[in-house]
Amino acid sequence: MCIHFKCLPAALTAGCLRREKDLDVTSRGEGGYYIQDIAVVSPTRLLVTDNINRTLRLVNSQNGGVVSQVSVPGGPYGVCLTGDGRAAVTLPNEERIQFVRLDGDTLTLDKSTTVKRSVYGIMSSNNHLVVSYTVPVRVERITMEGRVTHELNNQTAGRELFKYPHFITSSHDGRIYVSDQGTHTITQLDHNLQVLQVSTSPTMKTPAGIVSVSNNQVIVAGRNSNNILVLDTTTGTMTPLLGQAEGIQLPWTVGWCPDSQKLYVGLAGVIGILNVYTRK
Repeated sequence: MCIHFKCLPAALTAGCLRREKDLDVTSRGEGGYYIQDIAVVSPTRLLVTDNINRTLRLVNSQNGGVVSQVSVPGGPYGVCLTGDGRAAVTLPNEERIQFVRLDGDTLTLDKSTTVKRSVYGIMSSNNHLVVSYTVPVRVERITMEGRVTHELNNQTAGRELFKYPHFITSSHDGRIYVSDQGTHTITQLDHNLQVLQVSTSPTMKTPAGIVSVSNNQVIVAGRNSNNILVLDTTTGTMTPLLGQAEGIQLPWTVGWCPDSQKLYVGLAGVIGILNVYTRK
Protein backbone atom coordinates (compact mmCIF):
# COMPACT_ATOMS: atom_id res chain seq x y z
CA MET A 1 0.00 0.00 0.00
CA CYS A 2 1.19 3.53 -0.82
CA ILE A 3 0.51 6.24 1.71
CA HIS A 4 0.64 10.00 1.02
CA PHE A 5 2.04 9.63 -2.48
CA LYS A 6 0.96 8.31 -5.83
CA CYS A 7 1.90 4.74 -6.74
CA LEU A 8 4.10 4.63 -9.81
CA PRO A 9 3.90 1.76 -12.31
CA ALA A 10 6.60 -0.86 -12.07
CA ALA A 11 9.56 -0.52 -14.41
CA LEU A 12 9.20 -1.87 -17.91
CA THR A 13 11.00 -5.17 -18.43
CA ALA A 14 11.22 -7.82 -21.16
CA GLY A 15 7.96 -9.78 -21.35
CA CYS A 16 5.83 -7.12 -19.63
CA LEU A 17 4.09 -5.96 -22.83
CA ARG A 18 1.60 -7.87 -24.95
CA ARG A 19 0.88 -7.09 -28.58
CA GLU A 20 -2.56 -5.84 -29.57
CA LYS A 21 -4.15 -5.41 -32.96
CA ASP A 22 -2.22 -3.07 -35.26
CA LEU A 23 -3.66 0.41 -35.67
CA ASP A 24 -4.47 1.67 -39.18
CA VAL A 25 -4.24 5.46 -39.06
CA THR A 26 -5.06 6.28 -42.68
CA SER A 27 -8.23 7.95 -43.91
CA ARG A 28 -10.81 5.84 -45.72
CA GLY A 29 -9.90 5.36 -49.36
CA GLU A 30 -6.59 7.14 -48.91
CA GLY A 31 -3.17 6.05 -50.04
CA GLY A 32 -0.83 5.29 -47.17
CA TYR A 33 2.04 7.26 -45.68
CA TYR A 34 5.05 6.74 -43.46
CA ILE A 35 4.69 7.83 -39.86
CA GLN A 36 7.65 10.05 -39.07
CA ASP A 37 6.98 10.92 -35.44
CA ILE A 38 4.32 10.45 -32.73
CA ALA A 39 3.04 12.64 -29.88
CA VAL A 40 0.48 11.16 -27.47
CA VAL A 41 -2.30 13.68 -26.81
CA SER A 42 -4.56 11.47 -24.66
CA PRO A 43 -5.45 7.79 -24.25
CA THR A 44 -7.65 8.12 -27.35
CA ARG A 45 -5.75 10.59 -29.54
CA LEU A 46 -2.32 10.64 -31.19
CA LEU A 47 -0.59 13.23 -33.33
CA VAL A 48 1.48 11.80 -36.18
CA THR A 49 3.56 13.51 -38.85
CA ASP A 50 3.10 12.49 -42.47
CA ASN A 51 6.15 13.72 -44.36
CA ILE A 52 5.06 12.26 -47.72
CA ASN A 53 1.68 14.01 -47.88
CA ARG A 54 2.90 17.01 -45.88
CA THR A 55 0.30 16.79 -43.14
CA LEU A 56 0.00 16.65 -39.39
CA ARG A 57 -2.74 14.23 -38.39
CA LEU A 58 -4.80 13.72 -35.25
CA VAL A 59 -5.70 10.03 -35.20
CA ASN A 60 -7.93 7.78 -33.12
CA SER A 61 -5.74 5.50 -31.01
CA GLN A 62 -8.61 3.15 -30.15
CA ASN A 63 -9.91 2.10 -33.56
CA GLY A 64 -7.70 3.96 -36.04
CA GLY A 65 -8.58 6.51 -38.68
CA VAL A 66 -7.88 10.22 -39.01
CA VAL A 67 -9.94 12.58 -36.83
CA SER A 68 -8.45 15.81 -38.17
CA GLN A 69 -5.50 16.85 -40.28
CA VAL A 70 -3.81 20.03 -41.44
CA SER A 71 -1.45 20.61 -44.34
CA VAL A 72 1.97 22.02 -43.50
CA PRO A 73 4.50 23.24 -46.09
CA GLY A 74 7.63 21.32 -46.91
CA GLY A 75 6.78 18.13 -45.04
CA PRO A 76 6.76 17.73 -41.22
CA TYR A 77 9.29 15.67 -39.27
CA GLY A 78 9.30 15.91 -35.46
CA VAL A 79 6.32 16.79 -33.29
CA CYS A 80 5.78 17.57 -29.61
CA LEU A 81 3.09 19.03 -27.38
CA THR A 82 3.95 22.44 -25.92
CA GLY A 83 1.57 22.36 -22.94
CA ASP A 84 -0.50 25.37 -24.00
CA GLY A 85 -3.07 23.68 -26.22
CA ARG A 86 -0.64 23.57 -29.13
CA ALA A 87 1.83 21.28 -30.81
CA ALA A 88 5.14 22.24 -32.43
CA VAL A 89 6.22 20.58 -35.68
CA THR A 90 9.63 20.75 -37.34
CA LEU A 91 9.80 21.51 -41.06
CA PRO A 92 13.35 20.65 -42.20
CA ASN A 93 12.85 21.71 -45.81
CA GLU A 94 11.40 25.06 -44.76
CA GLU A 95 13.88 25.69 -41.91
CA ARG A 96 10.95 26.51 -39.66
CA ILE A 97 8.96 25.32 -36.67
CA GLN A 98 5.21 25.36 -37.24
CA PHE A 99 2.83 25.66 -34.28
CA VAL A 100 -0.56 23.97 -34.55
CA ARG A 101 -3.48 24.59 -32.24
CA LEU A 102 -5.52 21.67 -30.85
CA ASP A 103 -9.12 22.69 -30.26
CA GLY A 104 -10.89 19.50 -29.23
CA ASP A 105 -10.67 17.28 -32.31
CA THR A 106 -9.74 20.10 -34.67
CA LEU A 107 -6.24 21.10 -35.80
CA THR A 108 -5.54 24.62 -37.08
CA LEU A 109 -2.31 26.31 -38.09
CA ASP A 110 -0.93 28.89 -35.68
CA LYS A 111 2.20 31.03 -36.02
CA SER A 112 5.57 29.71 -37.18
CA THR A 113 9.15 30.37 -36.09
CA THR A 114 12.14 30.58 -38.44
CA VAL A 115 15.29 28.69 -37.41
CA LYS A 116 18.81 28.65 -38.81
CA ARG A 117 18.78 25.49 -40.93
CA SER A 118 17.05 22.14 -41.39
CA VAL A 119 15.56 21.22 -38.01
CA TYR A 120 14.55 17.64 -37.13
CA GLY A 121 14.04 16.61 -33.50
CA ILE A 122 11.93 18.65 -31.08
CA MET A 123 10.70 18.60 -27.50
CA SER A 124 9.16 21.13 -25.12
CA SER A 125 10.44 22.01 -21.64
CA ASN A 126 9.64 24.94 -19.33
CA ASN A 127 8.27 27.24 -22.04
CA HIS A 128 11.24 26.51 -24.27
CA LEU A 129 11.95 24.09 -27.10
CA VAL A 130 14.96 21.83 -27.56
CA VAL A 131 15.68 21.12 -31.23
CA SER A 132 18.31 19.25 -33.26
CA TYR A 133 20.03 19.85 -36.59
CA THR A 134 22.36 17.79 -38.77
CA VAL A 135 24.01 20.49 -40.94
CA PRO A 136 25.83 21.76 -39.02
CA VAL A 137 25.19 19.10 -36.38
CA ARG A 138 24.02 20.56 -33.05
CA VAL A 139 21.32 20.68 -30.37
CA GLU A 140 19.81 23.98 -29.28
CA ARG A 141 17.55 25.22 -26.51
CA ILE A 142 15.42 28.04 -27.91
CA THR A 143 12.53 30.24 -26.89
CA MET A 144 9.14 29.78 -28.54
CA GLU A 145 10.09 32.73 -30.74
CA GLY A 146 13.28 31.00 -31.90
CA ARG A 147 15.92 32.83 -29.86
CA VAL A 148 18.81 30.51 -28.96
CA THR A 149 19.61 30.39 -25.23
CA HIS A 150 21.93 27.35 -25.17
CA GLU A 151 23.76 25.33 -27.82
CA LEU A 152 25.68 22.04 -27.81
CA ASN A 153 27.77 20.84 -30.73
CA ASN A 154 30.75 18.56 -31.25
CA GLN A 155 33.19 21.45 -30.97
CA THR A 156 31.86 22.73 -27.65
CA ALA A 157 31.65 19.16 -26.34
CA GLY A 158 35.22 18.42 -27.39
CA ARG A 159 34.23 15.09 -28.96
CA GLU A 160 31.94 13.66 -31.61
CA LEU A 161 28.68 13.41 -29.72
CA PHE A 162 26.38 13.67 -32.74
CA LYS A 163 26.13 12.80 -36.42
CA TYR A 164 22.38 12.39 -37.02
CA PRO A 165 20.49 13.51 -33.86
CA HIS A 166 16.98 13.22 -35.29
CA PHE A 167 14.91 12.51 -32.13
CA ILE A 168 14.70 14.13 -28.68
CA THR A 169 12.66 13.49 -25.54
CA SER A 170 12.65 14.71 -21.94
CA SER A 171 11.75 13.26 -18.55
CA HIS A 172 9.56 14.84 -15.89
CA ASP A 173 12.62 16.03 -13.96
CA GLY A 174 13.83 18.06 -16.93
CA ARG A 175 16.59 15.83 -18.26
CA ILE A 176 16.89 15.68 -22.05
CA TYR A 177 17.71 12.61 -24.17
CA VAL A 178 18.99 12.69 -27.74
CA SER A 179 19.21 9.60 -29.95
CA ASP A 180 21.84 9.61 -32.68
CA GLN A 181 21.72 7.21 -35.61
CA GLY A 182 25.31 7.92 -36.64
CA THR A 183 27.09 7.47 -33.31
CA HIS A 184 24.63 4.79 -32.08
CA THR A 185 24.27 6.56 -28.75
CA ILE A 186 21.74 8.09 -26.38
CA THR A 187 23.06 11.31 -24.82
CA GLN A 188 21.56 12.58 -21.57
CA LEU A 189 21.67 16.35 -20.99
CA ASP A 190 20.55 18.74 -18.29
CA HIS A 191 18.30 21.70 -19.07
CA ASN A 192 21.36 23.82 -19.93
CA LEU A 193 22.51 21.18 -22.44
CA GLN A 194 25.40 20.03 -20.28
CA VAL A 195 26.29 16.38 -20.96
CA LEU A 196 25.40 14.08 -18.07
CA GLN A 197 25.78 10.65 -19.64
CA VAL A 198 26.34 8.93 -22.99
CA SER A 199 24.93 5.41 -23.38
CA THR A 200 25.40 2.75 -26.03
CA SER A 201 24.95 -1.00 -26.27
CA PRO A 202 25.87 -3.84 -28.66
CA THR A 203 22.17 -4.75 -28.67
CA MET A 204 21.22 -1.34 -30.12
CA LYS A 205 21.93 -0.30 -33.69
CA THR A 206 20.86 2.99 -35.28
CA PRO A 207 18.67 4.40 -32.48
CA ALA A 208 15.79 6.46 -33.88
CA GLY A 209 12.56 7.32 -32.04
CA ILE A 210 12.84 7.86 -28.30
CA VAL A 211 10.31 8.56 -25.53
CA SER A 212 10.54 8.97 -21.76
CA VAL A 213 8.45 6.55 -19.70
CA SER A 214 9.40 7.80 -16.24
CA ASN A 215 12.22 9.69 -14.57
CA ASN A 216 14.37 6.58 -14.74
CA GLN A 217 13.39 4.86 -18.00
CA VAL A 218 13.49 5.86 -21.66
CA ILE A 219 12.23 3.72 -24.55
CA VAL A 220 14.38 3.64 -27.69
CA ALA A 221 13.64 2.30 -31.19
CA GLY A 222 16.66 0.32 -32.41
CA ARG A 223 16.07 0.64 -36.13
CA ASN A 224 18.76 -1.67 -37.49
CA SER A 225 18.80 -3.99 -34.48
CA ASN A 226 15.07 -4.63 -35.01
CA ASN A 227 14.20 -4.11 -31.37
CA ILE A 228 12.75 -1.76 -28.80
CA LEU A 229 15.05 -1.14 -25.86
CA VAL A 230 14.62 0.44 -22.47
CA LEU A 231 17.35 2.69 -21.09
CA ASP A 232 17.87 2.80 -17.34
CA THR A 233 18.84 6.43 -16.96
CA THR A 234 20.42 5.93 -13.53
CA THR A 235 22.93 3.33 -14.75
CA GLY A 236 23.07 4.03 -18.48
CA THR A 237 22.39 0.39 -19.30
CA MET A 238 20.03 -0.69 -22.09
CA THR A 239 17.91 -3.82 -22.17
CA PRO A 240 15.89 -5.20 -25.11
CA LEU A 241 12.18 -4.90 -24.43
CA LEU A 242 10.64 -6.16 -27.70
CA GLY A 243 12.11 -7.80 -30.77
CA GLN A 244 11.30 -9.51 -34.03
CA ALA A 245 9.40 -12.26 -32.23
CA GLU A 246 6.94 -9.56 -31.10
CA GLY A 247 6.63 -8.02 -34.58
CA ILE A 248 9.36 -5.40 -34.41
CA GLN A 249 10.99 -4.91 -37.81
CA LEU A 250 12.91 -1.67 -38.55
CA PRO A 251 11.24 0.40 -35.81
CA TRP A 252 11.40 4.12 -36.52
CA THR A 253 9.33 6.05 -34.00
CA VAL A 254 7.71 5.40 -30.62
CA GLY A 255 4.98 6.93 -28.48
CA TRP A 256 4.03 6.10 -24.89
CA CYS A 257 0.73 6.77 -23.11
CA PRO A 258 1.22 6.76 -19.32
CA ASP A 259 -2.53 6.62 -18.65
CA SER A 260 -3.28 3.54 -20.75
CA GLN A 261 0.25 2.09 -20.41
CA LYS A 262 0.37 1.59 -24.18
CA LEU A 263 3.35 1.72 -26.49
CA TYR A 264 2.90 2.76 -30.13
CA VAL A 265 5.59 1.83 -32.67
CA GLY A 266 5.86 3.12 -36.23
CA LEU A 267 8.00 0.96 -38.53
CA ALA A 268 10.24 2.24 -41.32
CA GLY A 269 8.81 1.21 -44.67
CA VAL A 270 5.41 0.19 -43.25
CA ILE A 271 2.72 2.53 -44.49
CA GLY A 272 0.06 4.01 -42.20
CA ILE A 273 0.26 1.29 -39.53
CA LEU A 274 1.24 1.45 -35.87
CA ASN A 275 2.14 -1.59 -33.79
CA VAL A 276 0.42 -1.39 -30.39
CA TYR A 277 1.60 -3.00 -27.14
CA THR A 278 -0.05 -2.87 -23.71
CA ARG A 279 1.40 -3.62 -20.29
CA LYS A 280 0.18 -7.04 -19.14
